[in-house]
Amino acid sequence: MTDERRFERSLVTLRALAEDDVDDILKWVNNPDIVGNIATFSGKPFTRADELAYVQHMMASDSDRVFSVLRAGDGDYLGQVGIHQIHRRSSVARLACIIGSRDEMGKGYGTAAIARVLDVAFNQEKLHKVWLMVFETNVRALRVYTRIGFVTEGTLREEYFHEGAWHNMVRMSMLDREWR
Repeated sequence: MTDERRFERSLVTLRALAEDDVDDILKWVNNPDIVGNIATFSGKPFTRADELAYVQHMMASDSDRVFSVLRAGDGDYLGQVGIHQIHRRSSVARLACIIGSRDEMGKGYGTAAIARVLDVAFNQEKLHKVWLMVFETNVRALRVYTRIGFVTEGTLREEYFHEGAWHNMVRMSMLDREWR
């Protein structure tokens, strides 16, 4: 396993996504400063009904495990982390993590949440591989994922059209034996 001492899991707790999280999610989901690096951001504001439908879909999904990230000290909501597109036969899934407030970024919460969800992915879900996609220009996220132990698999050239331009995406992954 990657050196566990580098990941202060104790900074956060994870709780299964719940309908009660919708109002907290709405605080950041329409903020381009927060979601600007999410490739699937549509540019169209999400309504409460949109977000509630999404949360309900995620809660019912057999191929997604999504958690709310809470600060361990006071239980305050910080963001979301999840493993998505779980393909059971191949034992692979996609990682996603977001800390929903600029004020809370850079404090280790995202790294702690990712470490906790990787524990779920590899220990509970028994996955073989977890992968992710990140904008090539998101240097901060690339540093975090590399520090955690993700390996770059390649660059998808001009993969997403976002904010008037084509963007390269970096695909990274981690295998179960690299986490253990």
